[in-house]
Amino acid sequence: MNTQQVKNMDHDYIGNTYKRYDVVFEHGAGSYLYDKDGKKYLDFFSGIAVNALGHNNSAINAAIAKQAKKFIHLSNHFLSETQAELAKMIVDNSFGTKVFFVNTGSEANEVAMKLARKWGLLHKNGANKIVSFYNSFHGRTLAALTATAQEKFHKYLNPVSPGFVYAKFNDLNDLVSKIDNSTAAVLIEPVQAEGGIFTPEPGFLEGLRAVCDKNNILLIYDEVQSGLGRLGKKFGYDVYGVKPDIMTLAKSIGGGIPLSVVVIDKKLEEIYTYGDHGTTMGGNPVACAAGLVVLKTVLKPAFLREVREKGAYIISQIKKWHNPKILEIRGAGLLIGLQLEKGAAEMVSAALKAGLIINVTGTETIRIEPPLNIKKADIDKGLAILKKVMA
Repeated sequence: MNTQQVKNMDHDYIGNTYKRYDVVFEHGAGSYLYDKDGKKYLDFFSGIAVNALGHNNSAINAAIAKQAKKFIHLSNHFLSETQAELAKMIVDNSFGTKVFFVNTGSEANEVAMKLARKWGLLHKNGANKIVSFYNSFHGRTLAALTATAQEKFHKYLNPVSPGFVYAKFNDLNDLVSKIDNSTAAVLIEPVQAEGGIFTPEPGFLEGLRAVCDKNNILLIYDEVQSGLGRLGKKFGYDVYGVKPDIMTLAKSIGGGIPLSVVVIDKKLEEIYTYGDHGTTMGGNPVACAAGLVVLKTVLKPAFLREVREKGAYIISQIKKWHNPKILEIRGAGLLIGLQLEKGAAEMVSAALKAGLIINVTGTETIRIEPPLNIKKADIDKGLAILKKVMA
């Protein structure tokens, strides 16, 4: 099909929930995508951080093909070699002692919240309230979207899922004011990615951990976007040195195939028992095979060091522009936000026309999150395009 045929079929047959860009991609390679007309685009977006190792990665493709020749799907009633191996690798490299596999970030956060509420039932006199933060984003399912604090996401959900209250990010006093004996957990993104790339101020996560410990509250990290090397360390909690009790992972872990993970601390191992949680597709053998390739790559210290260096380089180069349109630069590793006063969406469209894929998130924030293995020469090419469209 040509570009127009695809656009017509999309319009005619797919529900109207996405505002599509006017491009149809044909294939990808490394940090580049190519449209139906052969035009080349440098990808500084990575499919919302999913394609951490770029497009058409040969090692991921080989792992997928090898597993697919054995079997593509097993019921979770049966043991899975790739699932077990991936679980061990996650546990060996994190604070956790057990994991649960599901498919998406939303699902992972749902599992984490369900687990916290059962823990509250068993160990805190039925406590079930969950505190999340303004400017957050935790997914599109009913409870995950309720945990996402912005009212714009709730206006058509009424009645929203009960048991959620919201605190201000980077404000411990406000958090403490929202806690009582019925609070079971605090849910937070170490970096608020969808909200505009907001990072925790020094001492905030340490204070949050102390508040949770003092009040016997579970701390849940939503690392769906910030985990697995995106910030230049194994996980976001490694960057800030504050461990959670539960962590959710998704996006990049499946190498492009739907996969998500809930990682739990030892004290929570016995909370879920048979029948408390289940999934038909979660921990799919092919997705886990791809996930093994991703983890074996991104968890290497040299690889993570390069991510940190690339992120620092991008920020340093942008600062040299002294562009008055950029009010602030935020982020860590290769999750970077450029705060503008206005015009972010127009700049994203102009960049796409010039062959660079970026994204607008939060309020007038340009989001930059290229593949973690992007080459420096490609970073320079992308920055040159961005500098030009922002002039």
